[in-house]
Amino acid sequence: MKRTEQLCVVLATQFLVTFSLMVLIPVMPIYLEQLSQSNSVSGFASAMALSAPAIGALLSAPMIGMFADKFPYKPVFMYSLTAYLVSLFTMAWSDSIVLFIAARFLLGLSGVGLILTLYFSRELTLSQGRQLALQQQAIALACLTGPIVGGFSLQSVGMGTVLWGVAYLSLICLTISIFLLKSRASSYDHEDKKVETEVAKKAPLSSQIWVWLIAGALSHAGAFALVVGFALFMTQNWQSVDTASQIGLIHALSWCGTFALAGYWGRKIEQKLSAQSFALGALGCGLCIILICIAPALWIIAVLRILQGCFFASQTQCFIAQINDMSTQAQQGKALGFAKSAQVVGQLLGPFAVALCFSYFGAESALWITAGFFIAAAALVAFLLWSLQVNFKVKTQ
Repeated sequence: MKRTEQLCVVLATQFLVTFSLMVLIPVMPIYLEQLSQSNSVSGFASAMALSAPAIGALLSAPMIGMFADKFPYKPVFMYSLTAYLVSLFTMAWSDSIVLFIAARFLLGLSGVGLILTLYFSRELTLSQGRQLALQQQAIALACLTGPIVGGFSLQSVGMGTVLWGVAYLSLICLTISIFLLKSRASSYDHEDKKVETEVAKKAPLSSQIWVWLIAGALSHAGAFALVVGFALFMTQNWQSVDTASQIGLIHALSWCGTFALAGYWGRKIEQKLSAQSFALGALGCGLCIILICIAPALWIIAVLRILQGCFFASQTQCFIAQINDMSTQAQQGKALGFAKSAQVVGQLLGPFAVALCFSYFGAESALWITAGFFIAAAALVAFLLWSLQVNFKVKTQ
């Protein structure tokens, strides 16, 4: 029972962390106007508020990963979750845009998402594939409900109320975690671990891991490019009085597909097929997006987005599983820290690339570049698998 309780606490924390980010995504400019008590807020302020957590995570992830290699995960998790709580309470309490953006930057610096991934991949008691699938489902559920709650709350109870509620629920999770979570005992004594950790600090990551980091960045670039590119495509090509609600509904359907298929890709990880599953999922995402460009009816676009969501369920969990498999135990936190930073680079690159393409070539080019990110990730991993197979055959002859 205690193992189940630990899993529930970490899943609830993952949901709240993602929810606190997603609840503000569709209403950020409006909420900033409320904070500043002005009818207009610069696009720069909105962009800074949206990107602040990503920039914080980009800067902190490698260092927090190395701390997790050196110390047990539980105390690192406690410190990260505490910093996350401080950022949430500050966001809820802030009455200025500058303080609000600083709080969101601290949210990214906390590195709580990385520590949660380390827990799901190492510290709990189910298989790695099952745990990563559950994490993906928690993230998908938060991505599905967060924007809906955010849009509704801004016009009713107020965004501040939602942020206070998430902060207090997260505080409850932190309190429970102090008593429930246990860091798994090491398989070797402390002195041996200390020596191995010091060696791992100085050892560079393998070339294969760096290739995978590029693939992860490309996949994440595709995911965040799709958020912007799909809205631009729908607004220009399927314009109607209900365009905004149609975009929101189709996005939600895509996350339903991600939630539904997360378990399937988790089983593929258990079968040691994470690399092949990542490549297949990225290719599937890319092909679905290409077909959206030529879809003759809105219902076909909705079906394709659901299929894209099903394929996308493979991306993060297979990427993390592959990084885990290729890194030593003493180097795993460092490797996952760089993996998180690679994903953040993609998160920043994707929307920028879409905005650039849209400015010069129109809305359809935004989807083409989005599909290109996914297909490039699939091609890179496929080439890596082929080269490893060729090298293996040469060595065995």
